[in-house]
Amino acid sequence: MKRRDILVSAGKGAGWLVAGASLGACRTAGPEPAHPAASEPPPVLEGWLERWLAAFNDPDLRTYKQFVEAHAPTVRPYVDDDLGVREITGGFELLRSQVTGPQEITAWVKDRAWDRRSKVVLTAADRDRLDDIAFAGAPAEETIPRLGEAAALAAAEAKLGEEARAGRFNGAVLVARGEQVLLRVGHGSADDARAVPVTPSTRFCIGSMGKMFTAVAVLQLVEQGRVDLGDALAKHLPDHANRSLAERVTVEMLLTHTGGTGDIFGPQYDAHAEALKTTAELVRFYGAREPVFEPGSRWGYSNYGFVLLGAILERVTGKPYDVVVQERIFGPAGMPATSPSFASAGATAIPYTGAGATGRKALPPYAGLPAGGGYSTVEDLHAFVVALRRGALLGASTLAAMTEPRVAAGTAHWGLGMAVRTRNGASFYGHGGGAPGVNGELAIYRDYATVVLCNRGHPAAVNAAEFIGARLPAG
Repeated sequence: MKRRDILVSAGKGAGWLVAGASLGACRTAGPEPAHPAASEPPPVLEGWLERWLAAFNDPDLRTYKQFVEAHAPTVRPYVDDDLGVREITGGFELLRSQVTGPQEITAWVKDRAWDRRSKVVLTAADRDRLDDIAFAGAPAEETIPRLGEAAALAAAEAKLGEEARAGRFNGAVLVARGEQVLLRVGHGSADDARAVPVTPSTRFCIGSMGKMFTAVAVLQLVEQGRVDLGDALAKHLPDHANRSLAERVTVEMLLTHTGGTGDIFGPQYDAHAEALKTTAELVRFYGAREPVFEPGSRWGYSNYGFVLLGAILERVTGKPYDVVVQERIFGPAGMPATSPSFASAGATAIPYTGAGATGRKALPPYAGLPAGGGYSTVEDLHAFVVALRRGALLGASTLAAMTEPRVAAGTAHWGLGMAVRTRNGASFYGHGGGAPGVNGELAIYRDYATVVLCNRGHPAAVNAAEFIGARLPAG
């Protein structure tokens, strides 16, 4: 599967990606070998990795654009995303490489500017042309020394300032211990055309982070006895077009991404985007299709699954999705700046793709859905964390069930609508989000919470979140 099959261009519809699962415009990586063996590339692959890496790392970013034009024509639609990755990471240091297919070579790389490791997969068509250039996440392989709280915060503040001055970080960051905010800062521009700076109160598109709100609202209905985790979709949507699917998929499967319900974004969505603005319209449009795998048989990240959860919320409560989350989440948690809609220019950051050296492109606002795409601030998302931990949104046993590892997904696990991961030995739960010009992450550790929101694509927020989370005391 090539990356053009996963990510849709931003001008029409952009797929919401969970941060950490993907980098830039990428395909999903397979199992991660701990120490891949070196191997000699076959003739068709000879020299491609060295040539690609030299072009990617060239200080003149136009060199990479020229490389793609000459040698990777299928990647042209994603060149701005790649240039954004180059700018954010500072380029890549090659750690090792391995031939992973007859015409495929995988490189394990480290960001020059940050801690993060990732993979680059090159697929050659022949000696003169690459068929695909894909990026994917890779697990960290070394332990970073943890610091005391004051030293970790000082290191974070210094690093964010350094990267912002270099043009590699543009966004807002909040770090808290319990209800106490320890660091709250904004860097860069929310709107280049209006010269609006980023502040901690700037609203950003949060991508798939909005799935957390859908999950919490569904679990509130579970607590009230109006929905059960074992309920089949058909119980709440008896008119769903694919009756067989609706009888096999449960609410729990939708929350854990094991229902096989697939995505909503792609060429089909682009062709009908103007008619697919609401949850009901999306369910009518996609309802008849077959599952991408047998429900319950494995994990597969599903935007459509959360659209279906939104449809259950609307059917059970008798209210539109935006009213449900306002009444059940944003109001009780004290999140006045959070909503599914863009609101006003100036208060909300414009998403940008590309790089400063070659010209960034402003992207149209994204519409909010139960699968993501709404807007929030680092301050509001901290208020969400406080409300969760206080029991203002869910009971303690429900929150524990939501955040316990239930399903393995690569190097991470999923609970009920929450990712459950480990960073530098410390466990946390939360959610990320990304699309062209959008990247964010909320990570809730035992003692701390970190929120990073950026109006640049992946890995803009993930890099900062990993840097901070790896250095705070583990507790």
